[in-house]
Amino acid sequence: MEMQLRINEYWSKRSDEFADARYQDLHSQKKEEWLSVIRSWLPDKKEIRALDLGTGAGFFAFLMQELGCTVTGIDYSEAMIDNAKKVMGKLGREGIVFRQMDAQKLDFEAESFDFIFSRNVTWTLPDPEQAYREMYRVLAPGGCILNFDANYGQAFKKQDLEGITEKQAVSDTSAYENPARSLAMLKERNQIAAELGICDEKRPFWDVQVLASLGMKKITVDLAAETHFFGGKPVSEAEKAWYNPAALFMVAAQKETHSLKK
Repeated sequence: MEMQLRINEYWSKRSDEFADARYQDLHSQKKEEWLSVIRSWLPDKKEIRALDLGTGAGFFAFLMQELGCTVTGIDYSEAMIDNAKKVMGKLGREGIVFRQMDAQKLDFEAESFDFIFSRNVTWTLPDPEQAYREMYRVLAPGGCILNFDANYGQAFKKQDLEGITEKQAVSDTSAYENPARSLAMLKERNQIAAELGICDEKRPFWDVQVLASLGMKKITVDLAAETHFFGGKPVSEAEKAWYNPAALFMVAAQKETHSLKK
């Protein structure tokens, strides 16, 4: 199976689980924490066109809308997009455009957005460098890319080497009874990650090099974003198999003020 289709199949199977989890997050302290982080990086302008790249169930799209942005959310998984629309209806919201789209081939005109947000997406892509090129292309001069990610692939490789048991993969608690959280799915996630080239890159230094080569300015890196912004994340016994032990990092980059459309 083509890698992109394999990735899509995996995340689509987990779309319902993600929708439930993100809906709960919208009514938790996580929402306020993320609002504070995103607010601090938004461009200083009256009208902000924001792109939530890899929107999943739309959590960050809803936050950016609350901050006054005009928001578009995209995801390769149609199942994720369907759930994002369902959550929008459940919240009584409207106005966010959710579209099924490949992050490596954005169907937008150059300089269409002032702010691009992404979390836990670049590590899942067959060609993340191309995704960064596309982000740069559709970002307006003076705009900002804010990406949160981690070296998940390396952590998953280690997990496979140490061995995964059925007991680790499936918890007795109701939060982990979703059929997507099975030993087979856990192994599939790890195997996909191991086959993606970005798994072996030294990140976020690789990200900085790519962004700098595109001409991005004012690149900011935080190697311990989870701790600095959210006080770290406690891990229960039930969550250990699915928790990503790799440290969440942040990369923020601003596009030069003057740019020729490409």
